[in-house]
Amino acid sequence: TLTRSSDPLTSPDAEVIRGHLIRFNDQESGGIDFRPLQVILHDPDGKTCGGLLGWTVWSWLHIESLWIDSENRGQGWGTRILTEAEAEAKDRDCEICDVDTFNFQALEFYQKAGYELFGTLSGIGKGTLERYNLRKLL
Repeated sequence: TLTRSSDPLTSPDAEVIRGHLIRFNDQESGGIDFRPLQVILHDPDGKTCGGLLGWTVWSWLHIESLWIDSENRGQGWGTRILTEAEAEAKDRDCEICDVDTFNFQALEFYQKAGYELFGTLSGIGKGTLERYNLRKLL
């Protein structure tokens, strides 16, 4: 029986699927060295003002999210956070990094940081949005 669901991706069913895929990937790849990576920007009072969330596995850094609050944008924090994440990835023996961004987000930011466009997904949002896939050799 097939069922559709809007359950969170942490539901018991999702965990079963994820667990089986992780075990399969571990067997086929020779081992998984998955490690989360976070670089967080705090103000002097400890409030989170921005940061990067991602992970490393094998020789790869994947950037999941990078955000800076409006009060701290334009001050170089995004570049410093990205540089710090890339440095940590190199310390973990990563050789390549990837990220995706939408046409209303940060394509130029990543390109300025040395990321190259390798794929575009058009037609999202009834044709108003595009998603860009970028990579950088570390």
